[in-house]
Amino acid sequence: MGNYDQAIMDMDKYLASKKDEMVSFLQDFIRIKSVTYEEKEAVEYLAEKMKEYGYDEVRIDKVGNVLGRIGNGPITVMYDAHIDTVELGDVTKWEHHPLSGDLADGYIWGRGTVDDKGPLAAIVWAGKLLKDLNLQDKLTMWVSGSLSEEDVEGSCVDEMMKVNPDIKPDYLVVAEASEMQVMKGNKGRAMIKITVPGVAAHASVGHTGDNALIKALPIIAGIDKLTDLGDDPFLGNGTIEVTNVVCNTPSNNTIPGEVTIFCDRRISCGESKEDLLAEIQPFLDLAPGSTASIDMEHFNTWNGYPVAAEDFFPSWLMDEDSKVITAGVEAFELCFKQKCNVGVWPFSTNATTLCGKYGIPTIGFGPSIEELCHSDKEKISVEEYVDASKFYALLALTISNKQ
Repeated sequence: MGNYDQAIMDMDKYLASKKDEMVSFLQDFIRIKSVTYEEKEAVEYLAEKMKEYGYDEVRIDKVGNVLGRIGNGPITVMYDAHIDTVELGDVTKWEHHPLSGDLADGYIWGRGTVDDKGPLAAIVWAGKLLKDLNLQDKLTMWVSGSLSEEDVEGSCVDEMMKVNPDIKPDYLVVAEASEMQVMKGNKGRAMIKITVPGVAAHASVGHTGDNALIKALPIIAGIDKLTDLGDDPFLGNGTIEVTNVVCNTPSNNTIPGEVTIFCDRRISCGESKEDLLAEIQPFLDLAPGSTASIDMEHFNTWNGYPVAAEDFFPSWLMDEDSKVITAGVEAFELCFKQKCNVGVWPFSTNATTLCGKYGIPTIGFGPSIEELCHSDKEKISVEEYVDASKFYALLALTISNKQ
């Protein structure tokens, strides 16, 4: 019997008594539509529930993120999950309406149950559990319900760090679907914008112009064959894909005077912005005057806060012997009584900024599976939702005891 045995027994008893309340909370949360840039009602709901649940401090910051604090101990752990979701899609294809929050056969249905309101609900309840059981004495635990991750991951947590300088996390827990597996990293992402110049002309006298689309074809073909990219034994190879080509032309009978090529670049360990641009320069040289840059995203959050984000989000990868990962392995094995296998996410998360840019030691974990995200089959197992909350709470204890 270990040092955590009494705490685990108390957690099990607590969660069993609160299961119905946890389910109702998530159902109500799912019923609030919160697509990207339209999260206001969900933010306000979450802030009110945190207050109701006895959080020591609750704030909606200048950006529009909602933050709740439990405890005032010497070790600060931030738990982050995003409030925004993708659009509902064709509601006629859903077995249960995406805003129903229906409970059926042990699953809660709806948009965001997996990505990412279910994991967010689990971390909110982990904070409440720690407070109600008086287990937070060594901790300052921040729960972050962040914005706009679906469109520009990392951007609003970047702004969060800027406008909340008093919050200085020692560790970060990212709550995203991981099949209940501890995660130690994910690839980064960049959007590369290539501009190919030409000279517009009427198609009937095309020879008087310089067709930018024709000039762009060798660039596109070259990038399509580009395979010698960054590699890592855990994260795997970097990848690049041409995802959009935009012709600047006033009509379909005018040859384009400019073409813009957009490339989605997935980033492995140690790849810089300069590396990404340098590797495609030989293809740009095939069309003199062509230029490449990292694209910029400009948007306003739900409360009008302006964000200008460079579309470059670095990869992150923790050593398995780091304090935060060993604490996660310990918490997992205590929680589930089985060996913990540590993995990496195939998709990008807010940790690309919080760990990749700010260097906060990070661990990932979440209920459910990636394949249900964004689908018309999105649903979360109630058992996994409750178990994830237990893991998150226990992780806070194992992290604090690593010091």
